[in-house]
Amino acid sequence: MACMKSVLLFLAAMAMPGAACAAGLTGQDAVYDLTLSKVRTHDVTGAVGQMTFTIVDGCTGWATTQHLTLLVRNVDGTLNKSVTDYVTWEDKDGKNFTFSLRERDNDGKVQTDDAGSAVHSGDNGVGIVSYTTPLNTRMALPVGTLFPMQHTEALLEAGREGKKFIAPPLFDGTSSDGAQSTFVAILGHQGPMPDHFAALSGLPSSDVDIAFYPRKPGDQNPDFRTQMRYFENGVAANLVLDFGDFVMTGKLAHLAIPPAPCNQ
Repeated sequence: MACMKSVLLFLAAMAMPGAACAAGLTGQDAVYDLTLSKVRTHDVTGAVGQMTFTIVDGCTGWATTQHLTLLVRNVDGTLNKSVTDYVTWEDKDGKNFTFSLRERDNDGKVQTDDAGSAVHSGDNGVGIVSYTTPLNTRMALPVGTLFPMQHTEALLEAGREGKKFIAPPLFDGTSSDGAQSTFVAILGHQGPMPDHFAALSGLPSSDVDIAFYPRKPGDQNPDFRTQMRYFENGVAANLVLDFGDFVMTGKLAHLAIPPAPCNQ
């Protein structure tokens, strides 16, 4: 299902807090319940899902494990179930990134199997990605390409500075086509406010709209769009996932922040 690759774009974009935003950065264990909020076609009559992810502060980098289950009901009554697992490691200095993405369908058959590593080779942002799956595939990353941690830090910094938008390229390992273009609209920045989750109370946040595009000349249609409220500690809430044919909302149902294991 094309929407599954799209939601992984969202997961990679939201899951990594940025290293430069020192105050309050943490690992996290989060669970989101997904419900259908809008349908634009007669092909889909229902959808429900859940996504969980864990971020571990490995002192020199961030380790992320994400699990997504999505169940979509078609107009003929049949159900499509997809289960996706996405695992990454990203150095805090932004130089190295490893990834593994696997998606299974109703029957447990693997539909997507991407894995590999990427490295930034210099200060100018030039990089190379080497896929182990698909086997022996290498490609250059455009100048200025950000890994997920760097991308999220740029987003948070833009919100703090009152910017209206940023548009950096992103490589997150969710596509075998290499880097993607992104356009991030900063919809608003809020100061500290009370929240249902104690870990989010008193933290500034930014409301953002992120569109992901293939890097093809003249292609103006995003593969996927998402909106969320992004807190300064790297936690996202109030999710809106726009797959084109239908839209889902994601409610933060569980959040746990582990103790910081490393000297800051």
